[in-house]
Amino acid sequence: MHNDQDIPKQKPIQTAPPASATSARVLSQLQTGSGSQSSSTDQSGPKPVEPLRMDLLEKLWVTMSETYGHRWTSSFGESPRTDHAWAKHLTGLNGKHIANGLAQLSNLDNDGWPPSATQFRCMCLQIPGMPTEAEAWEQALRGEYSHEAVQIAAKATGTFDLKAGRTTDKHLRARFNRAFAIVRARAVMGKPLTEEIPEGIEHETKTPMQVQYAASHRQVRDLITAQGLPTDPKQARALLLAKMGIKRSDTHA
Repeated sequence: MHNDQDIPKQKPIQTAPPASATSARVLSQLQTGSGSQSSSTDQSGPKPVEPLRMDLLEKLWVTMSETYGHRWTSSFGESPRTDHAWAKHLTGLNGKHIANGLAQLSNLDNDGWPPSATQFRCMCLQIPGMPTEAEAWEQALRGEYSHEAVQIAAKATGTFDLKAGRTTDKHLRARFNRAFAIVRARAVMGKPLTEEIPEGIEHETKTPMQVQYAASHRQVRDLITAQGLPTDPKQARALLLAKMGIKRSDTHA
């Protein structure tokens, strides 16, 4: 069971109406219900991604309606629907995630307006104490870690390389960002952070489509050169007109 300290009390959000006792009760129910749910998930292993349950969507609507009033209902309606964009954007989240997002509404700087569905999803998945990617990169270079995820990502990247690296080292930063993104995703999903991070192919900087396009471009360029055709657009156009027997003055060129 979770106590009331797990979720910070909501504060009035600028011009939005303050949350009522009903909203606080909904928040508590979300957090309490998610506790037993996450416990069973840990025991049975990962489960397939499921859409947000309707009861969670209804509780979310209650809190948002009482917090933002007309600004919420005029934008998203007075009651939720399973085919609503919010239901789709929150697919895969559980009660604990929703409670985490609601708890952060008091810190949202949105001029009193409710967050968008994608913005709220990020709030739900935000981990307390987890630095941003830019902050984590700077910490890794200094060797000072505010979160275990940063330290694990730094070790996977190579602490020696990071100690000798610079903030402008794009290749090194790309390696660290990849490792940090994997570890941060594990934290969001509640998985062990210390599992081995699969190595990436460092030289693979292009997608297969980009590689194929570059190869085709080279083949065409080599064919043009072999046939002695001009590569300059104006010269190529002049040659084409000459072969077609068309004469035009420079003013029409």
